[in-house]
Amino acid sequence: MSRIPHRTRAAAVAALVTAVALPLAGTATASAAVPAGVRSVQGAPNSTLAADAPTTWAEKNGGYVQINWTPPNNVGKYDWIGLYKRDPNAIGIDNYETWQWAYNHGTSYLTSVPAVSGDYWTAYISYDYASSQYRIIESHRSHID
Repeated sequence: MSRIPHRTRAAAVAALVTAVALPLAGTATASAAVPAGVRSVQGAPNSTLAADAPTTWAEKNGGYVQINWTPPNNVGKYDWIGLYKRDPNAIGIDNYETWQWAYNHGTSYLTSVPAVSGDYWTAYISYDYASSQYRIIESHRSHID
């Protein structure tokens, strides 16, 4: 059995340490790139880098509230977008006004909720198979006049 020279072994260990440390450093700083007014849940399932993070917002369309979203590259089969009158992180995922599946349903949904002047929250919600529950991946407050 041949022995690996010390320099070769040291170079291999250094390469391995670099390969492990760089992705960890990137993950720790990814949240700094999240746009203002947008929240993401740390440790959420299918956590994504900011470039692939979903975004949601609400706007007025013909007297009704329309919810819009930019999905991540990998939309889960049970991902959905909720419309809320208050922050869903404070009132809970189940207290929505209306919702729409994200998977195979485009990127907007005209609701039957009348567009009354005020704040509305939207949230991108994904199913976490590991914990068997839904989690808020992103939420956003929009103001409608």
